[in-house]
Amino acid sequence: MLAVKEELLDYASFVSFVRNMVSERMGEGYSIKLFKVMKNNSLELDSLVVLKEGRNFAPNIYLNAYYDSYIAGTDVIEIVDRICMIYDHCSIPIVQEDFEYTLEHMRPYIFFRLVSLERNKKLLSEVPHTEFLDLAVTFHCLVRSEEEGIGTIRITKEHMNLWNISLNELKELAYNNTIRLFPPVIRTMEEVIRSLLQSDEMNGVDFDYVKPEDEAYPMYILTNEKGINGASCLMYKDVIRDFARDIKSDIYILPSSIHEIILIPMESTDDKEHLQRMVVEINASQVPPEEVLSDRVYTYSLAQDAITL
Repeated sequence: MLAVKEELLDYASFVSFVRNMVSERMGEGYSIKLFKVMKNNSLELDSLVVLKEGRNFAPNIYLNAYYDSYIAGTDVIEIVDRICMIYDHCSIPIVQEDFEYTLEHMRPYIFFRLVSLERNKKLLSEVPHTEFLDLAVTFHCLVRSEEEGIGTIRITKEHMNLWNISLNELKELAYNNTIRLFPPVIRTMEEVIRSLLQSDEMNGVDFDYVKPEDEAYPMYILTNEKGINGASCLMYKDVIRDFARDIKSDIYILPSSIHEIILIPMESTDDKEHLQRMVVEINASQVPPEEVLSDRVYTYSLAQDAITL
């Protein structure tokens, strides 16, 4: 007897099936909704929200990656099982039950992030922002901060109207809070790689790091203590200036991703064109599209105390 291969669902049918199955599993007392969510660099995702009656919070469960898993061979029922399990795991509130999204409550937790200006035109038309170089500064509220991650809410123009706050006031709050909420960290590339290898060793993978003898120039990684959206440290007053003073050199700044930037002493190389090509190639081949910050290389001048393109 010949086996008949089951025909795969197209994406729209998959989303509809998953939503109906999750609704059936959760039963009465739950509202199952789908939303389009605009992520960084104009990546639009479908979010499944499972909201229990009487609650005003719920995790966003993005379905796009689950569809890729389904196409790769994962049974759709297994995917529904995973989604229900994720909801059960996240059912503990990430904020207090009496959480209020008001300016009074959020004032100490307003912070900023850096994103690409060019890649986020649609998103930036809907949210307050300022410009810096070829980047945009967007504003957010920190509602959860734990060892395994953070929870944030992006501030929109609607929020500003409700709060009756100006862009300048929002900017001032964010600039005062961000460095406190997300302190900067600068490490050598060697330290970062060794840390990653030690993590792999803890997971049973044995590696050793041998520093290349022909390493052309020292590289330093600037991020924040969370390692999340750490490229925002580019805007921290005095951090890059003090580092440049310590190493007694102007600096090339490579936007590695939205999570970190690379600092290279200018005295160790004058080949900016090579660095520029390297950034473009790495962004195209190794950085997830939603995490790309910029294809440009910046410079910091001690004499001018300024970052420029």
